[in-house]
Amino acid sequence: MNRINLRALSSISLLLFASSYLVASENDSKPDLVIGSFPFPPLLHTAEGGEFSGTMGETVKYLCAEAGLRCEFRVAPLARVYKEIRNGKVDALITLDLGQFNDCCQLSLWHSPWSAGLFSSLPEGETPSVPNALLGHSLIIVNGMRSPYSFYPRLNQWATDKKVNLSVARDIPTSIKMFTRGRAPLLWGGEDFSWYIDKIEKDARYSYHPLLTKNVAIWVRKDKRDLTAKLDRAFVSLLRRDELNGQNLLKESLMKQRYIDAPADFKIEN
Repeated sequence: MNRINLRALSSISLLLFASSYLVASENDSKPDLVIGSFPFPPLLHTAEGGEFSGTMGETVKYLCAEAGLRCEFRVAPLARVYKEIRNGKVDALITLDLGQFNDCCQLSLWHSPWSAGLFSSLPEGETPSVPNALLGHSLIIVNGMRSPYSFYPRLNQWATDKKVNLSVARDIPTSIKMFTRGRAPLLWGGEDFSWYIDKIEKDARYSYHPLLTKNVAIWVRKDKRDLTAKLDRAFVSLLRRDELNGQNLLKESLMKQRYIDAPADFKIEN
């Protein structure tokens, strides 16, 4: 009888050990932070081999490593990841700081300036530099981008009144094709739109005129305050070690080791 009890106890002990090992293994593989992003080469994108990269992407990955955090990155269309940060499907989001997530999230200390403005094929000196100077011109914007309305708050009304000939492209590559093929001499976009132009029409002649600057930052859900604190301490450490440039991105020597470009035939998922 004692031998049977001992065998039973041994079996139960083995089962408990196996179960606890399985739970520990699952916990070991579970990310500390799921960070959402939208595809925006060369800043944020999925590289050829499926790895998350980009100049900002690699900087945030490096920040996670410095903080000792296992970060998982989810790349999805902008509207989708905006919903996911609110419903808790992702814990954090890399995007512009426009105060749009103050209700659910807090900003980490890390940030990087991003400029937007006009890509122009007009002769030198003729590109409008103040809002009202746009009147009488033709302009292309990308559907869903909020920054043109920050600089031109009456843009839709001007278009309705036919004071501005406004074309709305479904995505960035389409807007580049419209611009390089002469649909309009002005395109509103971020400084990084030049990446797309080089891929789509590398011989295009244009000038870029920055008109608006905002910070890209990491919004972290308020129930992850302890992880935000770790990211903040990591950011301070990187600054002290002088590993970031003036835009708070990895310095060139580090970036060259880590950055992987987006595929040449990069497409944005709608």
